[in-house]
Amino acid sequence: MTDWKAAFTTMFGAPASAVSAGIWAEVYGDEYPAELDTYSFVTRTDLHRIAAEARLEPGGRLADIGCGRGGPGLWVAARTYATLTGVDIAETALASARRRAEALPFSDVEATDFQIGSFSETGLDDASFDAVMSVDALLFAPDKPRACEEFARILVPGGRLLVTTWDFDGQPQNRPPQVPDHRPLLESAGFDVLTYEETPDWRTRQRRTMELSLSRVADLAAESGEDPSKLRASLEQTLRNQDLMTRRVLLIASRR
Repeated sequence: MTDWKAAFTTMFGAPASAVSAGIWAEVYGDEYPAELDTYSFVTRTDLHRIAAEARLEPGGRLADIGCGRGGPGLWVAARTYATLTGVDIAETALASARRRAEALPFSDVEATDFQIGSFSETGLDDASFDAVMSVDALLFAPDKPRACEEFARILVPGGRLLVTTWDFDGQPQNRPPQVPDHRPLLESAGFDVLTYEETPDWRTRQRRTMELSLSRVADLAAESGEDPSKLRASLEQTLRNQDLMTRRVLLIASRR
């Protein structure tokens, strides 16, 4: 079983990939939020929707669970004038997020905090946030029912949950257990699901991103120092895993 904390600590500890950024920009065009250095398939449209649907008042409290390098959460917090707490399992990701908070011209460093935690144990107080977001990270939660319960615990009644993730019709290799539909988990955890919609062009974009990555595997390996054959095998496995995805969803739910 993969040690995801170790894996993400190593990955976020490495320099950002210029080759990957070029591939993402080619596939996503103006939808690619290059300045945020995301480790996800998030688009500008996703981010605008999350910011609008969070229904945050100025000074509201926003948590980003599985925040990675912090870009999406910082972007949404800036657009909503919210305070931000980012949570991730990898200290290297949090260190990068703190640097990004200082570097991005729109972020308010004094209104941000980044700390170690997981989907099942965020380390955050009960009913301490008005909105919780998570971008393309719930895939890696080993216990998704517990993660939904944790989302509910840290939200105030009526608070908004905003997540992008994937539904599966099978179990992908080398990934935590997946589910065919997240709505029953959310409802059991105390949420009313307001929106559960497929994001536009997700499959075409993801497949094209992986195909271009395979075509440039030598460049990616040279950049990272990885073994090209191992990197190729990993990318090919990712493509096979993507075939088990039935949809990438944007879900919006309200804490009862």
